[in-house]
This record gives sequence, C-alpha cells and structure tokens, in this order.
Amino acid sequence: MAIRNFDSQTYHDRVIDIAAGRLTGSFTVYTNPGGQQRTRIGNLYPDIILTQIGNNTVQYIIEVETVETVSHSEVQQWKQYSTLGGTFYLLVPSQLREKAETICRTYGIYSVKFGTYWVDAQNVLQLNYE
Repeated sequence: MAIRNFDSQTYHDRVIDIAAGRLTGSFTVYTNPGGQQRTRIGNLYPDIILTQIGNNTVQYIIEVETVETVSHSEVQQWKQYSTLGGTFYLLVPSQLREKAETICRTYGIYSVKFGTYWVDAQNVLQLNYE
C-alpha cells in the first residue's frame, strides 16, 4: 500500500467528507477517513460505504485515491473491494482516471466503475461518477 504524507492524507479525508456529504439523504453513508475503522464489510474498511436507508444491504463501495495512491501497490485492495457486493467505485483525481483504469484492466479488475474529482476555478471540489 502506498503511504500518503500529512497534506495528502488531509486532502484524501476532505474528499471523503465532501463525497459522503453529497450522498447523504439518498443513502445511509458510512465513512472510514484517515485509516479509521468505524464501519466494515467483512474484515475490510473501504473509505465510503453506502447502504439503502433502513436496510444494511451494501449498494456502493467508494475508495478514494490520491495522486500518490493511484498505483500498482493498491491493486490487492481494489480487487478485494470489487468482490464485496454492491457497485465498487474508484474515486481518483481527474487527471489520473486513465491510469487507474489501465492498472485495473492490467490486473483483471473489471467490476469497477470510476469517479473523478478536481478543484474548479472557484476552489470548489467537483465530483463526477460515471
């Protein structure tokens, strides 16, 4: 697993908070920022877990990656998350979308969807899910 420096980890956790906040209301949202282990699926702790409101059935698993962690060192984790049920999204910086997909395809991870994030001209974090 790649290691993030303090600034990168802080940014990662900000992306988790913003992404989760935008999904609240449609789903029950669970988060595991900063390596926290608050909610799990089996023995794994994805960054964001979404279930139906009033039901614990996993609908979506979202793993947030940063510039440092869109890499081959994350492949085992991505493989595990892609088999947990629900739809697995890899949320990556927009400029690394193609690289993330290439890594996934190289290692046979086909049950993954991609989301991207970037900061716009007004310094607002934008998210896009495919």
